[in-house]
Amino acid sequence: MLRRMLKLFATLDFNQSPPVLGCKMHALIRESINNPDPYHQIKEEYNHMMMDLCPKFEELINGSEDPFDTAMRLSIAGNVIDFGTPYQLDIMGTINRVMDAKLAIDNSPQLRIDLEQAESLLYIGDNCGEIVLDKLFLSHLDVPIKYFAVRNSPIINDVTYEDAILTGMDKVAKVITTGDNSPGAVWESTSEQFREVFMHADVIISKGQGNLEGLLDVPHDSIYFLLVTKCDLIANRLNTEKEEFIVKKGNTIFHPVK
Repeated sequence: MLRRMLKLFATLDFNQSPPVLGCKMHALIRESINNPDPYHQIKEEYNHMMMDLCPKFEELINGSEDPFDTAMRLSIAGNVIDFGTPYQLDIMGTINRVMDAKLAIDNSPQLRIDLEQAESLLYIGDNCGEIVLDKLFLSHLDVPIKYFAVRNSPIINDVTYEDAILTGMDKVAKVITTGDNSPGAVWESTSEQFREVFMHADVIISKGQGNLEGLLDVPHDSIYFLLVTKCDLIANRLNTEKEEFIVKKGNTIFHPVK
């Protein structure tokens, strides 16, 4: 498998986004080990772990002075559940830290306003476990039409339709897929249905680095990226530090790579 991976690396176009490269790499891994979903067990473990903690998170939200802000911060903190990165952040430690942290980029006041005026919302999911906190945030948003986008089939620990049903996401939003299984919504390979919902949604909330990297150049008047910065490259592009909390509107004002 290592030999095949090195051969693949020799032919890849590294001007492509990380989700495109990741899709090709993990397709080779799944084929080599003859397993369509190598992360299935750990995905279930994290989904159930976060579901077991859900009553505590709901209590935290309902008891806060600003339920919107608390639910949003919990959703951002959930972005640390990512097995596509070379190291793992402390989930509960991150959740505790985000409650009082100053966001490195904070366009959440405008997000709140846009959501109050919106008729439709597309929420693009990222990882297992994290989806439980996304569901809590979505359930506190009073938008008439809500969509939640998942991957079309398994890739690393990204959310799929199976995760959405297990966690009850279908009870708070209409679940759709991006149309492919890149570890991020890569516009060029997304489905016609996804693009239709994307272009007509009043507000888009995009979770995580993979979705940000796949949608960097796709125009939309009201798209928000919610994430934890997990690498120096993205931190540089956002002019922040690694492991910072981000709520950024728009996908055009990014700093060049240093």
